[in-house]
Amino acid sequence: MSGWLPLIIILFAVALVLGPVMWLKPNQRDRRLAKLRGSAAKSGMPVQMLKLPAALGEGTAAVYYNRWGDSRRLQLGWVLELQRMEHDMHFAGRWDWRKGRAAPQPAWEPLRQLLDQLPRDACAIVANENGFGIQWQETGGDSAFSRLEATLNEFRPRIEEAIRQPKPEEVERE
Repeated sequence: MSGWLPLIIILFAVALVLGPVMWLKPNQRDRRLAKLRGSAAKSGMPVQMLKLPAALGEGTAAVYYNRWGDSRRLQLGWVLELQRMEHDMHFAGRWDWRKGRAAPQPAWEPLRQLLDQLPRDACAIVANENGFGIQWQETGGDSAFSRLEATLNEFRPRIEEAIRQPKPEEVERE
């Protein structure tokens, strides 16, 4: 038995060293998310983690942003988020405004059109100083990312103009 004791001690020491190293190694899901977020960064799309809508419980999900072309005079700070159930009082089916703060009315029709083109796991549409973004749970892979990117590229300019406050001289003319 005494001949085995040094071998057991060495194996135990190796396990103590390798265990934490293997635990820190990214798993397949983490590598997939890093690849998606890297693709977004290469496309010039910032990614930010935000709290999930209340209907989806605790946790966070990534918001992929398309930066504003011209951020002057935009009415920002609104979020359209997925709700627990469909209701006629909501903005569109299961989608409604966070804390009752709605986007300007000229943006409503393009937003309704946008909802039909979102990835299946999308859970919010965000307009803030970072840009126009879609929060999603990143389960669709590269094809869902491509679709999300195309959707943001298509709708961001339309939404941007719809939420722009008119210049003071334009208001006086009306």
